[in-house]
Amino acid sequence: MHAHATQEAHRPRLLFVDDEQRVLNSMRIMFRRQFELFLASHGAEALDIVRDKDIDVIVADHRMPKMTGVEVLSKVRTMSPRTVRILLTGYADLDAVEGSINESEVFRFLTKPCAPQQLRETIELAAKLAREAPAPAPTEPLLAGDTSGDTIEIILQADTVTEVTGSSPPVKTRTSGTAVLEQPKFPPQRAAEAAAPAPAARAKQLATGLGIVVFSMDNEVVDVVQKSVRGRLPVYTAGNIVQVVKCLTEHQPGVLVTDVSEDKATIQSMTARLKEHVPQLVTIAVSQHRDVLDMVWLINHGQIFRFLRKPLSAGRTAISLQAALQHHRQLLKNPELAKRHEVDASATDAGVVDGVLSKLKGLKRLWNN
Repeated sequence: MHAHATQEAHRPRLLFVDDEQRVLNSMRIMFRRQFELFLASHGAEALDIVRDKDIDVIVADHRMPKMTGVEVLSKVRTMSPRTVRILLTGYADLDAVEGSINESEVFRFLTKPCAPQQLRETIELAAKLAREAPAPAPTEPLLAGDTSGDTIEIILQADTVTEVTGSSPPVKTRTSGTAVLEQPKFPPQRAAEAAAPAPAARAKQLATGLGIVVFSMDNEVVDVVQKSVRGRLPVYTAGNIVQVVKCLTEHQPGVLVTDVSEDKATIQSMTARLKEHVPQLVTIAVSQHRDVLDMVWLINHGQIFRFLRKPLSAGRTAISLQAALQHHRQLLKNPELAKRHEVDASATDAGVVDGVLSKLKGLKRLWNN
């Protein structure tokens, strides 16, 4: 009995959520020997299991009654950040794919019918990463630490997120149905200090990899990003892959905003290869189109952090940039965490991208100084 309990403790914990019993039966047969297996037929049951057990990997179907798979995985992301999330669905609809990126931050998006070998390999990798990579720490204000006492405004629009350090905590409010953080009220003198960060603080802000590179031929995309940051962060522009990599090498920006509307194949290859070479780089993809297959590809092979539809909203862009910058900082502080964003290298076309990377030295050493 004791040996059995010890064996159970060392096996990864895997949770399947699906409203079809036949699917759960198949998963039981396939995975019961290798994993400590949990099965749930609806979202609420799954969340109860996650709450009570330390789940390593959760695989959720999307189309379920009362609570979709995206909603389940989004809640799990908050409840148990260390749990690696996979969406498995027979209905790859646009809202599910976009939600799996922006709300659930899934590790993989798999479609039914999924080949057993692919499913097994994906879950085995997810379980390995869940055990080896540290759980994400709670999000901290950007630039906190040796800037104690300084007031640093990171974002940038009056109707979006504002981070303030060395002062009263931000207060949650709602604007147009979106939860945001509002800067606390200060006496007149304190308000003036809050509006004008100290020169030393601003210098540090611009020198710690918080820049953004925009890869787009659409001037409106560049303009919206610049409007979102309001001059408080450096924004670099690139018109081709050579310029992107050169910018990364010279300036070490933490976030890449890439327009996937043009030259799709090249941009997909670039996104995947950059994530392999520079896993701390956080990518936001923008496009005027939502194509299911392209978005799924960008999840599985590029581990994009957010997907935004054009025309971009300055408010939503600012919120996404804030989250991306915070995520980049988290990856810098916890290098092992980058393993959780390992891309599926299959079906990627090296081509011109690897040619560029081979000519520009030092890319892998970014942020490691």
